[in-house]
Amino acid sequence: MENFSWPLIFSTLALIAIGLLNLYSVTLTSGSSEFYKQLCFFGVGLVLSFFVIFCDYGVLKKIAIPLYILGILLLVMVEFMGIKAGGATRWLQIGGIRFQPSEFVKPLLVILLAAHFSRKEFAKKGMTLLNFILPTIFVLIPVALILREPDLGTAGLIGLSALPMFLYIYISRALKIAIVLVLSTLVLWVTVFDGLDFLVKKGVVHSYQLDRVLTHANPEDDYNGKGWQITQSKRAIGSGQILGRGFHDGTQQKYGFLPAPKTDFAFAALAEEWGFIGAMVVLTFFYILIYSALSIVRRSKDNFGKYLVLGLASLIFWQMAINIAMVTGIFPVVGIPLPFVSYGGTSMLVSMLAVATICNVGMRRYLFQDDPVTQNPKVWEERQTLVIREKTPLVRRLGPFNPHEPDVFPSWRLSHVKPWLKHLGHRTHRDYPQEPYDDNG
Repeated sequence: MENFSWPLIFSTLALIAIGLLNLYSVTLTSGSSEFYKQLCFFGVGLVLSFFVIFCDYGVLKKIAIPLYILGILLLVMVEFMGIKAGGATRWLQIGGIRFQPSEFVKPLLVILLAAHFSRKEFAKKGMTLLNFILPTIFVLIPVALILREPDLGTAGLIGLSALPMFLYIYISRALKIAIVLVLSTLVLWVTVFDGLDFLVKKGVVHSYQLDRVLTHANPEDDYNGKGWQITQSKRAIGSGQILGRGFHDGTQQKYGFLPAPKTDFAFAALAEEWGFIGAMVVLTFFYILIYSALSIVRRSKDNFGKYLVLGLASLIFWQMAINIAMVTGIFPVVGIPLPFVSYGGTSMLVSMLAVATICNVGMRRYLFQDDPVTQNPKVWEERQTLVIREKTPLVRRLGPFNPHEPDVFPSWRLSHVKPWLKHLGHRTHRDYPQEPYDDNG
């Protein structure tokens, strides 16, 4: 618990509270059923998060492949048993529970990539042409299945979330050259040989998705048609000005001008009611969350933990960045919700469990050793002299020697020793050398 990331938890809870307040304001006129549903999902997510926090995250490494296979099977089930809504088949219903499998696949892919990249070959050789193929296949399989739903936004989000995990590893020169050649070929194919038209004809890219990109450049040209969403979103944000119109006084969402104020355009509804100050508060909490997660990446001693936190933080960051860029007119309109703020039970659960896993890694960021004296004899013998000369982890004093409490012995410990063993009834039977306690340290 001494390594618990309180800023990470507080920023997450603050964003959830803001999202619930915004949802309550948006649904106040039409009934607050969505608000109470979201509140229920928050309660379920809170219970599951406590369970995740206090379980060793190393278990995820052992079951990474079965979890990934389960996610792929759910995406395949969408192809045959999915529920169609809004022109897309993205949902499954099992019993009375309706959920979106692609939301669960995103963190499951991160877990698999973290387990794969933590192997010794990547630490020794880095990313080469040979070991680049398998993780790329891991990414392309769910991307291809999600594109068939179709859901271009989520498919792109999966690729962007995995990108920092690939870039965190040293990339060989041969692989860099190969990537440049492939990207150059793709650009040449799209621009010169009409590759985009080919993708539209084959159904990889749909015409309405292409229209969104073209409309993004000049939404005012089709104000009452394809440019309606982004135009109304920018109007809602602009009308909030500095302090906003006030709680439940946003005219754009209150009178139905703002599309999807509960889901994709929740940030626009929030900015209209709370203004620039409210929008900056939300961005500040996201900054604290991402910064806290990256601090855990920097301090973690376990490669699996590093990649796991990096992937989950990247997932939250890109969802936030794309959604806010979308509602402000910087990016074309795609169906990406704002984590913790937009309405959606699946998104809420996945985001909360992602934060709980990040906190889990931060609490266990040391490489625990059950017998530090035997495993680190040099540090035990030379103590502070070795700390100064070789910059090894600092050794902290637990307290004076007490022969009645052998579990507190040795009186010095490395920073990665389990300090809570004495509370669990563990006793050591090894005879450690006794030393007198020096009040001067």
